[in-house]
Amino acid sequence: MKRIYLDNAATTPMVSEVIEAMHEWNTRFFGNPSSVHHFGQIARARLEECRDIIADFLGVPSKKFFFTSGGTEGNNWILKSVATQLTSEKKHILISALEHASVFETARFLKKQGADIDFIEPDGEGLITVDQIQKVLRKDTAFISIMYVNNETGIINPVKEIADFCKKNNIQFHCDAVQALGKVDFELQEMDVDFLTVSAHKIHGPKAVGAVYIKEPALLEPFLHGGQQEAGTRAGTENVSGIIGFARAAQWIASRRSQRDKVKQLQSYFEERLKELFKKVVVIGGDAPRTPFISQVAFPGVDNQNLLMRLDLNGIAVSVGSACSSGTLKPSRVLQKMHLADDVVRSALRFSFSYLNTMEEIETTLENLKILIS
Repeated sequence: MKRIYLDNAATTPMVSEVIEAMHEWNTRFFGNPSSVHHFGQIARARLEECRDIIADFLGVPSKKFFFTSGGTEGNNWILKSVATQLTSEKKHILISALEHASVFETARFLKKQGADIDFIEPDGEGLITVDQIQKVLRKDTAFISIMYVNNETGIINPVKEIADFCKKNNIQFHCDAVQALGKVDFELQEMDVDFLTVSAHKIHGPKAVGAVYIKEPALLEPFLHGGQQEAGTRAGTENVSGIIGFARAAQWIASRRSQRDKVKQLQSYFEERLKELFKKVVVIGGDAPRTPFISQVAFPGVDNQNLLMRLDLNGIAVSVGSACSSGTLKPSRVLQKMHLADDVVRSALRFSFSYLNTMEEIETTLENLKILIS
């Protein structure tokens, strides 16, 4: 059976260029980049070379770019560090109600610890906008966290506009850009955010490696304490092999920018054919700005968990909501917060694409859906 992978928002397969770069390093080098001898200095030089590559890809100074174990660590680091530095004059935190679990659950944890946190509700299209922020904004609001691209729906939030609003109102702004990296063109310097989180495994790089951009590194307390790695911001020996894979993945995805229309064609064709095949089908966020890499589609009257398993038995991998929430039978928090009908929430599947997918795979998926949904 030929298997079809349409769950790229959960993770992407590593491309051969990434595998080869990591393999070459792992078979020839092993030094700790904190060591002062020859082996350590080779590792240090390569690590800094990779930092420059990824920082350049984002358009930021490499001295403000720090490696982590992934998006979850980065999001936890930023929120928890900011929460320790609030003052009586500036103590209020705003978090989008549609955030990834690594932001949303961290906010809930901090709220239980006494942090003053409110959640921003989306508008009718599922967007988090400046207008929505102003509904819950206070004079003592100090920090706002809003993701660039929603990991379940693919909806693109107006991050540049939000960043400008925050700057005018002396509010620190964090953007989780894990689903935006390599899929939405942006220059980080132009966005003028205070913090930004990215991860390698969403762009065909390795898992367990990510990074954060910190506009003013001295203002953020370390999340992990110990050694002086990452200029004293993040203790622990750097994952040099993973970072090499991250840098190579950034180069690979940057070279595919001209092919983004191909992914858009796959998405458009897929959604149009679904509307032809199923009268009740709902493309969630269909009227909002979206990335071409994610289609969240509901089939009212069909149980999404059952349909997911039947597709998997036929060799097609998709997901129900976020991969970080898989294994639970709870309906999607994100879709519920968008005030969608219950039969839409409970029948929604996420189909997520990459540059590696083909029109043949889309056709096969459509044929399977036609058979399975009768």
